[in-house]
Amino acid sequence: MQRIAFTMHIKAGCEEEYRARHQHVWPEMLAELKKAGCHRYSIYMQDRQLFAYMEVEDFQHYLHIMNTSEIASRWESFMSDILIRETDPATGFPALLPEVFHLD
Repeated sequence: MQRIAFTMHIKAGCEEEYRARHQHVWPEMLAELKKAGCHRYSIYMQDRQLFAYMEVEDFQHYLHIMNTSEIASRWESFMSDILIRETDPATGFPALLPEVFHLD
């Protein structure tokens, strides 16, 4: 299992809308995350900054599924009006945060 962490930012004034949309994540999007090998996914919010943590079976497989998924593409489009999401051009995914400590 690979642990993945990254950050994103919410556009000013969109904090409540971000929360509301995540109260009703589309069931097909949740299924797509699981299909991509995502077992755990948490997003934490402080002001407009988001910290996301996920566990995936294989990150390259995850990227392939999500980058070719029509459902994930629609979700990204749906969220684009309220998110600032800087991505790594090589992966189309936000820059990963290096792990400096872990305790099992």
